Amino acid sequence: MHCQGRLVVKVFMKGKSGFFSLCLWGLLCNCPIAEAVEVKGLYEIELIANSQSAEDRTQAIKQAMYAVLSRVLVSEDISKIPVVQQALSSAQNYVKQSQFSLISADELPDTDARLLRVQFDEDQLMEVMRKSQVGIWSEIRPETLVWLVVDDEEGRRFYNADSMPELESALAFASKIKGVPMIFPMLDLEEQQKISLSEVLGADSRNLLAVSARYEVTSVMAGRIAKKGDCWQGEWAFYFDGKIKQWSGACLPLKAAMVAGVQGAYDVLSNYYGVKPEASAAH
Repeated sequence: MHCQGRLVVKVFMKGKSGFFSLCLWGLLCNCPIAEAVEVKGLYEIELIANSQSAEDRTQAIKQAMYAVLSRVLVSEDISKIPVVQQALSSAQNYVKQSQFSLISADELPDTDARLLRVQFDEDQLMEVMRKSQVGIWSEIRPETLVWLVVDDEEGRRFYNADSMPELESALAFASKIKGVPMIFPMLDLEEQQKISLSEVLGADSRNLLAVSARYEVTSVMAGRIAKKGDCWQGEWAFYFDGKIKQWSGACLPLKAAMVAGVQGAYDVLSNYYGVKPEASAAH
């Protein structure tokens, strides 16, 4: 039986400043108690198609479906799952809506490329996935606290959204692509006095986790993103359920480097919170 913990769910309503809380009680097992949010738009995505031709649209829709499935299914490599391979071969059959739009000339000048927004039919797609007994991570997901150290030509310092718009955009992109809600430390005077840059990825994580306790999250990710020429290299540590996972990425464009970092968090959390259909049926 897969363990489902207690979640305090915040569902943010459009046009309203407040939220309502809903407690979901799991079975009798020692799962972390997490504050979670409902992640919207898991089955929608925007990507660039080479042109508006039928062939390029078909290829882009396949890529869109792969990206969508990679943020809801529990697997180290979804491309090896037979039902995923079958769904990708007929990806257009699962499209609920799709729309092309122009791309800014500053981004891709003198090309036929277009931005393609695709929304898939969640019910139809998930019905097929459930029949194959693939693990699925629902839209109710715990928030992860992210400590990030930036190392570039200006030196090494804590990530600051206000002064680092390019990094803020890359983090928002990675969070959306993988469906992992993230929050960031306030880095007020109290925190700056309690924790140093070297402690974020240091061998001793006790102080990092102690300072993180004020945010009442069940998962903490610590990272260092370093600029090396035209690419960025990330080092990451993920603390969850009393365990630590560490990994580093290749030197990649900024957005890709951030996605590689968040992928590690997704792998851990989806494995823990994802539910296989036979488990949910047994309940």
